[in-house]
Amino acid sequence: MRGRQDERLEIELENRDGDSQLNALVDSIKQEIIFGRLRPRERLIEDELSQRFGASRHLVRSAFTELQQMGLVTRRPNKGVIVRDFAPEEVDEIYEMRAMLQSEAARRIPFPVDPDLIERLEEIHADYEAAIEAHKLKRVCELNNTFHHTMFSACNNNYLSGLIQRVWTETLGIRCYAIGDPLLLARARDEHRKMLDALIAGDREQLIQLCVDHIWPALEAYKSAHGGWRTSDERERRPFPLKVAASG
Repeated sequence: MRGRQDERLEIELENRDGDSQLNALVDSIKQEIIFGRLRPRERLIEDELSQRFGASRHLVRSAFTELQQMGLVTRRPNKGVIVRDFAPEEVDEIYEMRAMLQSEAARRIPFPVDPDLIERLEEIHADYEAAIEAHKLKRVCELNNTFHHTMFSACNNNYLSGLIQRVWTETLGIRCYAIGDPLLLARARDEHRKMLDALIAGDREQLIQLCVDHIWPALEAYKSAHGGWRTSDERERRPFPLKVAASG
């Protein structure tokens, strides 16, 4: 009996270690994508990544599956796994959806806001400012994600906050284009502060507007880096999320 318990414990520990290795590998490849070291449409080769990160090919394949579920890579016939690229129309539609989802989440956050939520967001924002000052861009990206996830999770609708997180992860490679630009990074920091102030003041209209306006600078930076594009109906479509934000 004792031997079986020891065997089960050993298997459980091996599984935990495997999960830890997989999570670390997924995070490493994700960071390569976020900061442009792995470019859109670039093929991910198992052997190269296995040698680079000291991981087994089986672990690399498992990481590909995780990254595909996140929407960061895709499998193409005869090309294997490649870093996901977005068609211009797809990017515009995704960002329309982000604006709609985030404005709805901001509308559903109960006012007056729970002081514990304010305290948590203040802590995250302070760490975010410190990371910007120290030029720790990976940490900046992590804290940016944490700030928004914490705020939108307060909408009291797990499915809505889950959808936001899904789209948020899929657009990591787009959103983080603004991180390398000091002016855009300073703007994001200031807008986070304004969101906090709106939550504290109970100004829902201001909060909703900020949650919508906040998403566009990174998109414009991404467009600029890819030669820019302008869809035929962009003028009509861009104000649409703002109209959604103003309704209710």
